[in-house]
Amino acid sequence: MNASNAAWPTPRLEQQFDRFNEGADLAGRNFERLLATQFDGYRDWVAALNGRSAPAERLEQHLDQSVQLGCSLFVAQISAMTDAMQLLEKSVAEQQRNMLASLDAQPATLGQPLKQAVCVSACAFDSLSKASRQVANFASNRFAAATKSALQQARDKLSENS
Repeated sequence: MNASNAAWPTPRLEQQFDRFNEGADLAGRNFERLLATQFDGYRDWVAALNGRSAPAERLEQHLDQSVQLGCSLFVAQISAMTDAMQLLEKSVAEQQRNMLASLDAQPATLGQPLKQAVCVSACAFDSLSKASRQVANFASNRFAAATKSALQQARDKLSENS
């Protein structure tokens, strides 16, 4: 009953490969999303610059597309952050379950204080995760609204000057 020699659970090699594959898939999806967004923006810019419309109309089109591209890139980055946060939450929850399972095997006098500490840290982590998701969602929504407002103001200014 030597507690110092009790082994903490280590993730199996299969679990580590699964986490690595999930992370690689996540990175690949988000990289593709960012590249597709950048490609769409580049295509729109080239079309606006090579268009046969009046210069003021081309400027308005270019402005709209530039702001929309910035918004799309921001949303893609927020999505990437949210995906990464979900993967992290899944990994931390799995580690906490494993740790609690190993503490159940310990004598109550040794395991109970550690179990309480793990539970408190789990609650703190859950609260911070929820707060970061809410901040990301709020920022994304407010940014989209600000983008629309900026576009409308720019259109109004352009129409006043023409």
